[in-house]
Amino acid sequence: YLDQIKVHTACRAAGMAMVAYSPLGRGEALFEQPAIRDAAERHRKSRAQVVLRWHVQQEGVVAIPRTERKERLAENIDLFDFELSCEEMAAISCLRSRNLRIYDRDYSPKWDEPA
Repeated sequence: YLDQIKVHTACRAAGMAMVAYSPLGRGEALFEQPAIRDAAERHRKSRAQVVLRWHVQQEGVVAIPRTERKERLAENIDLFDFELSCEEMAAISCLRSRNLRIYDRDYSPKWDEPA
């Protein structure tokens, strides 16, 4: 749920890709969001696939999900046989307004604010 729109905009302006590190966060709370749940049901995909698709469907974003399970690895790369609608993309994008972090703020300060 961390709002990275400023980083994404800066990367695009510089011609750089943005890497979505830990793109699924911790999953549980994110996967219960109606926007994620509903899109997964509509597309007959897992909630993780919907979140990963949201990342890679944005211009200049690369997602690097981590897994130790072979079945999840296959699921994580099975993202390119469906596309989220503009409405689904917008609904999922609204989740970032919560601006939550899954890591300690001391180790991940806001990059665009003076110290």
